[in-house]
Amino acid sequence: MSDLKDISYKVKKIFNNNVVLAQKRNNNKELILLGKGIGFGTTKGDIIQRDEVTIDKEFVPIKGEKKEAYQKLLNEVDEQVIGVTEEIIAMVSSQLEEELNEHIRIGLADHIAFALKRIEDGMDLTNPFLTETKTLYQEEYELAQEAIDMIEQRFDVSMPESEVGFITLHIHGARENRGVSKTLKYTSLIQKMVAKVEEKLGEKLSYETLNYARLVNHLRFALERVEKDEVNPNPMLDDIKDKFPRAYQISIKLAQMIEEELKVDVPKDEVGYLAMHVQRLRRDLNKNE
Repeated sequence: MSDLKDISYKVKKIFNNNVVLAQKRNNNKELILLGKGIGFGTTKGDIIQRDEVTIDKEFVPIKGEKKEAYQKLLNEVDEQVIGVTEEIIAMVSSQLEEELNEHIRIGLADHIAFALKRIEDGMDLTNPFLTETKTLYQEEYELAQEAIDMIEQRFDVSMPESEVGFITLHIHGARENRGVSKTLKYTSLIQKMVAKVEEKLGEKLSYETLNYARLVNHLRFALERVEKDEVNPNPMLDDIKDKFPRAYQISIKLAQMIEEELKVDVPKDEVGYLAMHVQRLRRDLNKNE
């Protein structure tokens, strides 16, 4: 193992007091360094000795096909935005005890920069999926709230709750390695499916109730099982069809929505499981036949 005295970095860019872009001098590798106070009083071109500072994390910014896009981002986006983005990613990774997909560095930084510009211009962007997002991804939502607190402190702004929802999607997308667009597609589809259930049952669900949370989460797990082709055989399928015909017919409609949106086949076994959850909801809403 190398002696820390032999390791040094040349500073290329200071994002904030805790985040810098530097070049490792023994191999010229470009790295982002995170550490409390590492950028304080530092200027471009300075040499950082590894044994004289506390570096909590060091990593190659982005490799592969997205490298050029990230380099462009570094030149176009405010350095403070890049800095807080890296601190947020480090915080989330630490609390989840897992690494996030590196592409979040581009999407999240770009989003934060755009959000700050909207706030500066007095624009408020509505988040139509906020309720579903909060229910589906509770752990990520709490981390997104911490991220918002960090942004508000760094930039002395007040961020709307809609932004917590948007950042939640970025975190979940990076965590599941599926990307924000796919996470948003799931969330949008679940919203439509809930609306279909409400329409068929003739009753609006309160977003704060356990019934709503259960339904949303069951739909999410159903989507994941179908897409991964992990649906289990349903030995109660015939009984479900006979005993809960209305719930089964509603579930057929939900399955059709999944098939149209995700371009996958929904097995009858999964329709049966969906019907069980719909029937439970009907019972809890006193909608039994």
